Amino acid sequence: MRSPIFLFSLPRSGSTLLQRVLMTHSQISSVAEPWIMLPFSYSYKSTGVLSEYGHGISFTAIEDFINNLPNKEHDYYDALKNFVSTLYAKQCKNNELYFLDKTPRYYLIIPEILKTFPDAKFIFLFRNPIHVMSSMMQTWSRGGFREMYAYERDLNLGPKALSEGFELLADKALAIQYEQFVSDPEMYLEKICEYLDIAVEGSMLELFSVQNTKGRMGDSTGRYEYKSVSTCSIDKWKQTFSTNYRKKIAFKYLNSIDESVLRIQGYEKKGILEQINNIEAKRSNFFTDWFDILYSDLIRHTKANMYFGKQTAKWSKKRFLS
Repeated sequence: MRSPIFLFSLPRSGSTLLQRVLMTHSQISSVAEPWIMLPFSYSYKSTGVLSEYGHGISFTAIEDFINNLPNKEHDYYDALKNFVSTLYAKQCKNNELYFLDKTPRYYLIIPEILKTFPDAKFIFLFRNPIHVMSSMMQTWSRGGFREMYAYERDLNLGPKALSEGFELLADKALAIQYEQFVSDPEMYLEKICEYLDIAVEGSMLELFSVQNTKGRMGDSTGRYEYKSVSTCSIDKWKQTFSTNYRKKIAFKYLNSIDESVLRIQGYEKKGILEQINNIEAKRSNFFTDWFDILYSDLIRHTKANMYFGKQTAKWSKKRFLS
């Protein structure tokens, strides 16, 4: 393996599609969503983890340990690189040049990934955040707002973190908009392969639909719905926000994102706001959406999903988490 490729994006940005297209190449290996860098990066963060062993104390101990290494955090990230690289290389069963790690929540640790893999390849896949919100609602929240509490960080922190990460990586990275990729996949595939210093292989846009990502993570709907790269998903968001109340929610969300964040990703806030405004609103009973937003906010603020969730209720019972 020459190096890893990190594909940075928000969830529901088309990253599974791009992953499957790229893994058809004979020199690129990939599997589902590894997530391998997240726990090791967060072990050296003071916040962001709840645990039985006490993450705050663990951070202090690890920080002391790292500060006593000859080259301090450089030694830590160098050892982490060796560890993760060994696992990536084992996934390259046919001696591929690259292993593609497509883990959307890596937007949380872009600086740490750069410290660990300064010579890696970095691809940013941007998508209009209103489109992302719509796709999350349709895929994970039954078309509404009731279960959107789980994706608050993705929607509110994600765009800013991605833009800051792209600025941090600057000339090391390649940026692509999802809308542009599906509109002209041949051109952008050439750009990606040129960036990776490999030749385009002719069957990549035909064979991606049969690629097995060998894991449970990733897009479970588009994997079966789309057999070719097409633009049919671009306007679906308009159906999601086709009521006056939902248009107000879309306006509010987009206005919460700084204009510079959108501009770095190649979007203009004014243009997106105009697109929202131009949606023909249908009559509907807004009470359902209003109640679902209230419910979602309540779950998010009280953390009720932790104490009543199927997986976490038993684990968190009678435990102090820190």
